[in-house]
Amino acid sequence: MSTGLLGAVVAGVLLGASFFDFRLFALAWIGAAVLVAVLAGRTPRRAFLLGFVAGMAGLTLAFAWLIYALQVFGGFPFVIAVIFSLVPIAWMAAQLGLFGALLAWLGPLPFGLAAPLVFTGVEFLFPSLFPWRLAHSQYHLPVLLQSGDLTGPFLLTFAIVWMGACVIGARDLLRREDARKGRAVLLHILPPLLLVGALVVYGQARIAVIEAARRQAPALRVGIVQGNVGVARKGRQASFTRNMQDYRDLSAAIAPASDVLIWPETVFQRHIPTTMRTLDVGYHPFPDAPRPLIFGGLGVARELRPRRIFNSAFLVDVGGQVRGRYDKRVLVPFGEYMPLGDRFPRLRELSPATGHFHSGTGSPLLTLDDNARFGTLICYEDVLPGPARAAVRAGATLLLNLTNDAWYGDTAQPHQHQALAIWRAIETRRDFLRVTNTGLTSVIAASGAVVTTFPTFAPHAEATEVRLLESITPYARYGDLFGWSVVGFLALALAARWRRGRPLPCNAHGPD
Repeated sequence: MSTGLLGAVVAGVLLGASFFDFRLFALAWIGAAVLVAVLAGRTPRRAFLLGFVAGMAGLTLAFAWLIYALQVFGGFPFVIAVIFSLVPIAWMAAQLGLFGALLAWLGPLPFGLAAPLVFTGVEFLFPSLFPWRLAHSQYHLPVLLQSGDLTGPFLLTFAIVWMGACVIGARDLLRREDARKGRAVLLHILPPLLLVGALVVYGQARIAVIEAARRQAPALRVGIVQGNVGVARKGRQASFTRNMQDYRDLSAAIAPASDVLIWPETVFQRHIPTTMRTLDVGYHPFPDAPRPLIFGGLGVARELRPRRIFNSAFLVDVGGQVRGRYDKRVLVPFGEYMPLGDRFPRLRELSPATGHFHSGTGSPLLTLDDNARFGTLICYEDVLPGPARAAVRAGATLLLNLTNDAWYGDTAQPHQHQALAIWRAIETRRDFLRVTNTGLTSVIAASGAVVTTFPTFAPHAEATEVRLLESITPYARYGDLFGWSVVGFLALALAARWRRGRPLPCNAHGPD
């Protein structure tokens, strides 16, 4: 294996390890620097290959759980699951390949800005099934995440890559025989250091402000239930009564200390007609519930032809009246629906476990009272900023995610899911409840602090307090202004490069 390919594998493994285990967050900074060093001075074609190799090495490590998920969630045989898992991994790896090719073609920019501009621009625009961002690797450092209420994760991504690029640039400067190289190194490394310092200062200040706002905001007592019903048991019709009884028993113990009880995604397996306004005993998962109940279930529009099935969240009061319903809008391919399955029915034969769900429309809130308005996100929807932003703009005072990550077993996926989801709390400055079947069930403060986490793969119920917030952040209101600004500057740089023709070979991270 050539030195370049070996370096690409090392860079990819470092980046992937920071997603596989978030306690290794420092490796993301090192991996970014190694990747920039590996790509330096390459032709665009070679840089694409090296970036792609880095992506395959890192993403195969980080997303190894895809094989397990495709077997359990999609019902694929092992060999087909391995083959299918390589498709999204290769697609995501192409993101790093594109980064390498554009960086090599662009050449250097002042202050080492080429690498962070290209990486952040590509990360922002690249369509990925699992939208990982380099900033997500810093999950355990809330102080660095606080700029999310302004820029989403992209400013932190920019800072990580910029620091890595300038460290490599400083290393190259130190190798020169120049009496002024010490000053040059300082000037080279100072800008990203100042940015990281600014992120820390902003983070500390915002955490203090948000926690003060939370103390003054109205409180809501929520009873969260994690039943720990495994995939096989949940799918057996004979276990349905037992599953519901377990959830009822856990709920009854915490109901006196709760204003509302919350169960996770699709915990109730009987189809509930979307036209039903009051649930009778046969359609109510907890007929004697002493508190209002939010639960995940299956809504069915029988009046439509063909009928439509939705992955839904229901809010019912103590009398069984349906006070609100939210239908999941962003469905998971190969799990909740088969891409092109309607056009090519044979595809469904490869994955008999794949569902036939339809997407919901709109972003209705589940309104408990004048203060408590839940912006509901089901499963995968909490890894995307759009649904949370839409809910907050519609008036949500609290975010709620109902999830069943049992499909992924004891893998890195539940932790990665939460690492992405935590940004929704910071971006919108809303307390965030993640209620799951097997874990990670968590209560996340609007500051991004994880207040409560349930043990994984164990039944558990707990009454806890959250705060109801009203303010609208710049990110919730205006979205990705920073991301589009990076794209704009990158487009200008690429246009200038196009006009001046091919530059002389040089390090892609160095100054002009």
